[in-house]
Amino acid sequence: MKNGEELLSVTEVKNILKEKSREELLELLIESYKTIPLLKEHISVKYGSQDNIEKILEAYKNKIYNVFFPKNMKTQFKIGDAKKVVNEFKRICSNEKLTIELRLYYVEMGIEFTNTYGDINEAFYNSVVAMYEAVVSTINKQHDSEIYNNFKGRLKAVVEDTNGMGWGFHDELSNIYWQIKEFNLDEIDIDIDEEEVKNIKKYIFGRLEKRKDLASFGKNIALGEVVSEIVDADEVFIIRMDARCMDYSNDEEVDFISKRTGYSEKLIEIILWQKCCYEMENDYWEYEGKCIKCGNSKLYIKEVHNVDFSDQVICKECETEFIR
Repeated sequence: MKNGEELLSVTEVKNILKEKSREELLELLIESYKTIPLLKEHISVKYGSQDNIEKILEAYKNKIYNVFFPKNMKTQFKIGDAKKVVNEFKRICSNEKLTIELRLYYVEMGIEFTNTYGDINEAFYNSVVAMYEAVVSTINKQHDSEIYNNFKGRLKAVVEDTNGMGWGFHDELSNIYWQIKEFNLDEIDIDIDEEEVKNIKKYIFGRLEKRKDLASFGKNIALGEVVSEIVDADEVFIIRMDARCMDYSNDEEVDFISKRTGYSEKLIEIILWQKCCYEMENDYWEYEGKCIKCGNSKLYIKEVHNVDFSDQVICKECETEFIR
């Protein structure tokens, strides 16, 4: 006999209940309520007052907390026990907002556990990441900005609080965070200097306009339009990376711009190099160290003129140039 075959099917239960009187059904429900703890919690969550619901949620949070931080320190830690608490709550509660709350609490306790006891292991981090992914997935399915707004601060804090943790933990959480459909770039506390962007575009256009090697990218290339689109796409990319608190490679930057604009990687790299030249010309790229000639620390990275993708260090005091 397979597991569960000894139990009545849903269809059989329906047929039996149809034959029962209202009084018999009420008696069965009350008897079940008294003897089955999960049913008691399910009914309390479904029909109870807000105070009842909050107390039950708090009780489940305490169960999770006690898994991560048990009173008896000799208790063997098993993160699976915390996951069982979440699954049990899902059985009694169909309110997605409440399940998001408990899942996110699970994630937060995982982070607090790491901060308390140090680097754990890959399996531990995978479990926390999976729970965070479930939170984001549920929020995306709801299409409810109110739910997102209720949790957005904590969702972001999860990413910020894990910066520097091992096993790629922070990076995975950052990637999931960016998948939130309700996420709005306008919420990012980054000030875009439109005048600066305008100056960058003008600078790049002026330099490239004098070059004769751009014909290979197309005879009818509209240089001003190309520069503008690539610089704008790069601004979007940098904002996204900053919002995700992530480092990035030049390849990732170029790949993003290429997919967004449709321009070739070679053309994008040339324009991004001109942007770097603008930044170097305006002393944005400082170099740590001291001048080998005068000992001054006013060192800056500058482009090697007429050579793409090549730079050097120049002392602002004595103008000594040297390769870094």
